[in-house]
Amino acid sequence: MLRAVALAYHGVDDVGGTVPVTDDPHRLLTSADHLRAHVRLLRRLGYRFVTAEDVISGQRPAERVAVLSFDDGFANWVSHALPVLEQEHAVASFYVCPGWWEDQHPLVAGPAGRVMAAADVRRLLDAGMGLGSHAWDHPDLRGLDDAALARQLADSRRAVAEVTGGPCRTVAYPYGLSDARVRAAAKDAGYELAWGWQPGPWDAYDAPRLPAPPRHGARRLGLKLLGIRKFWAA
Repeated sequence: MLRAVALAYHGVDDVGGTVPVTDDPHRLLTSADHLRAHVRLLRRLGYRFVTAEDVISGQRPAERVAVLSFDDGFANWVSHALPVLEQEHAVASFYVCPGWWEDQHPLVAGPAGRVMAAADVRRLLDAGMGLGSHAWDHPDLRGLDDAALARQLADSRRAVAEVTGGPCRTVAYPYGLSDARVRAAAKDAGYELAWGWQPGPWDAYDAPRLPAPPRHGARRLGLKLLGIRKFWAA
């Protein structure tokens, strides 16, 4: 299994431009320009882009590898993120909550917070992107009883497989949060890789991700990669 550097994003849209800052108080949106700057920086640093599925099946290569991961199922992935990725010849992995299809994201107002429909996913798949589970409807999995926890993981995995036509092998925990019980449940549900949220030692069921700076470009990302800018300081 590859030990990739993974960046975590949510939606992609132009906050402060077409999207009022007040629509995104939790800073979940990254502009297309900043995403492009991040991709170009990683490439300059020698990273090769892979999907989460590639992480599972690959062996540790000589070159650096990076996973761009996107959470929550934003419709703007197709309209704003995908054009950047295609133009930059980069792949990414997208994590959806099937219980949110065609809904409004609870933390992002207006059109920028629209959640995609299941049919929208086909555009991502046709472009060679990966698709994974973000649980059924984004609860903190640690607070669920065993039955509810199993349903969140299994129902989402099944729904993703129905869209892709293949097995759903990876999950990103909502909020990046897990404990030993949640990690065991993810393994029991059939996932082969599960993403957490913050830097740390490699664990296939709590794989570290670095939150990408949503309001900043290459320089801020470079500082975070070096550990100079702490992971919680966007």
